[in-house]
Amino acid sequence: MRLSFLSILSLLLLVVQPALAREKSSDAGDISARAVIREMNLARQNPALYATFVQELRGRMAGNVLVLPGHTRIRTKEGTPALDEAIQFLRTAQPQAPLTLSSGMCRAAADHCADQAAGGFGHEGRDRSHAGDRIARYGTFTGGWGENISYGKSTARDVVLALIIDDGLPARKHRKNIFNPYFNFAGAAFGRHAKFGTVCSMDFAGGYAERGQSTDETLVARNF
Repeated sequence: MRLSFLSILSLLLLVVQPALAREKSSDAGDISARAVIREMNLARQNPALYATFVQELRGRMAGNVLVLPGHTRIRTKEGTPALDEAIQFLRTAQPQAPLTLSSGMCRAAADHCADQAAGGFGHEGRDRSHAGDRIARYGTFTGGWGENISYGKSTARDVVLALIIDDGLPARKHRKNIFNPYFNFAGAAFGRHAKFGTVCSMDFAGGYAERGQSTDETLVARNF
């Protein structure tokens, strides 16, 4: 499958209806909200280790084409310089506290995924909502919010690696969201997408108080 790296990386949102998490063993290949947040936390808490994952990817470059661990082939804009820059960032980054998975924010992410299932693209919902509006449906946020959307990825690690590299986006805004020290809560969802095959949505907030549900309820998108 060959996709534009910019279109795959530039946004991170999910497309499925949420469902209560089923306890299961998980790894970098797990396709769930829990797995995506676990991967982001691995990068936040041990950036030097995550640098080795990007270094491994560098060996997968063939010209400007990168083959991710999930076998997605991506034609990059920047080629190896984007990977080298990500490796340098990760080797020097200070570890950050882990993100807390929020069930309300997972619901918000799943709302946007469902909204985009037919082929939508971007951060704005069909009702003109943005991520701040959506996460406010299920709780109260403080300290600001952010959103990443990824299309066409088959594993949680593919999602997070692509966003950290952030090829073709010099500001590296997706990477900044992942490593933002002021973000403490996150939600995510995965689902099918009519154009790109899959979509993964992640929302972030500095603080978040759930509304109308237990704070220890863990919600993830339905696996498929």
